[in-house]
Amino acid sequence: MKIRRAAQEQVASSLDLIKAATAQVEGLSKPCLTFLGELRDASDAILEKHGAAGNVITEDDHGCYVVQNIGNGVALNVRYHFTGRPPDPRYVPNIMPAIKVTLVEKLGAYNDEHKVTFDYESIGGRRYRTTIQLNHHVITSFRFEEVSG
Repeated sequence: MKIRRAAQEQVASSLDLIKAATAQVEGLSKPCLTFLGELRDASDAILEKHGAAGNVITEDDHGCYVVQNIGNGVALNVRYHFTGRPPDPRYVPNIMPAIKVTLVEKLGAYNDEHKVTFDYESIGGRRYRTTIQLNHHVITSFRFEEVSG
């Protein structure tokens, strides 16, 4: 009986170690998507021009939004949606770490308050979501989370 309990405790301990190791590996290869940004003009930020509080404004590539992966791992199966657009999300197969990708969305189509949501996976199969609020291309809120399912 004592041997059986000791074996069960050892298995439980081993499972805990495996879970911790898996979480640690995921942490080292976790993607995180955001927009490429630049510092906003200081007087515009202080005066909250257009009612937008924030000091980072999105950079563009030929008038289009640019997303970048600031995480350590590849972002796979990236789906994104801007408010005010058709409900079908756009798709990018992958965004490697430290890489910038130009989206098809034009900055000029979004001049007021709007939101973009990125849903994507890590190489380990975990799912993540980044939600960014913008006002006149100023980043006013950023949320990164792991999502279940």
